[in-house]
Amino acid sequence: MLNPNFKNGEKIDLHSAFSVFIIMMGFLFLIDAAPGVHTVITLLTILFGVGWYLGHQFYLHWRLTHPAHHRHP
Repeated sequence: MLNPNFKNGEKIDLHSAFSVFIIMMGFLFLIDAAPGVHTVITLLTILFGVGWYLGHQFYLHWRLTHPAHHRHP
């Protein structure tokens, strides 16, 4: 029986989870990709996921280092 107070997935960052999902799907597509355009598209998918992940991590770091009272209304 599951505990109703169980807080499963409460601290999951969806941007990070989706970007890692995109990276992993890119690697899975790369395994089956035919040479040529398919390989280029899968590599671009992987790079998009890596860029999304790093960009979001940079944003989170920037948000922590720039307090809210410095923001303009």
